[in-house]
Amino acid sequence: MTENLREAQMVMLELLFEFDRICTKHKLSYWLDFGTLLGAVRHKGFIPWDDDLDVAMPREDYEKFLKIATDELKDDVFLQTKQSDKTFFAHFTKLRDRKSTYIEIFEEGNITKYHQGIYMDIFPVNYISNRKPIKYSYTLLKYLTKFFSNRYIAIDFFAIPLIKLMIKFHNKNNNFVVRGGEMMTNELKLNKNEIFPLKKIEFEGHFFNVPKNYDTYLKQFYGNYMDIPSVSKRTYHHIYISVDELCDKEKVNR
Repeated sequence: MTENLREAQMVMLELLFEFDRICTKHKLSYWLDFGTLLGAVRHKGFIPWDDDLDVAMPREDYEKFLKIATDELKDDVFLQTKQSDKTFFAHFTKLRDRKSTYIEIFEEGNITKYHQGIYMDIFPVNYISNRKPIKYSYTLLKYLTKFFSNRYIAIDFFAIPLIKLMIKFHNKNNNFVVRGGEMMTNELKLNKNEIFPLKKIEFEGHFFNVPKNYDTYLKQFYGNYMDIPSVSKRTYHHIYISVDELCDKEKVNR
């Protein structure tokens, strides 16, 4: 399963370069997220067994990115959304490499029509009020959305209106940071001042944005995140990876 993993990580890194280039050009905020952030802090790069790459963006920046990305991305990068790939199951965004194949474990044996290149995930976050009635209402909508929109049940007729309702809770002047309806697992519950101003740390020999207080951020998800898990607890997303054209390592190390 790990035969092409390092080559695939280099493809993901190229996707991150392209994403960072566009965000820097248009002054859009983002930060490394989930295992990618953990890898940056603990390994100064990918977790050795990690097989995906995650970033998060504030709602306004996320929507701006979607508007400009198709025209800005290189030809060998595909912007995958529900709009650009009609059979795609997710309500968040992926950047896919057009020259490779990445089959996830849950896709094994299934007939899939959507693009399956090596990818990076882009997750939006919302800013909502910290008042309990608002948080409870938002959480209820989140779980309803999760029920109607996941890898195994995808009923857009219900999921899309629910996500639109969740977005209505968002206001850039609010201080409580949560996951958008597009990403219902591992809910983020932090104040803005734990994230901004963003700082840069090393990831694979280059520097990318991370939350200001990444220690609090990582502890919320992973607890004692500096502890290395045993081999039996190291998980993978993929069942198969094919890197048709390996990245030019001199280019990656530019």
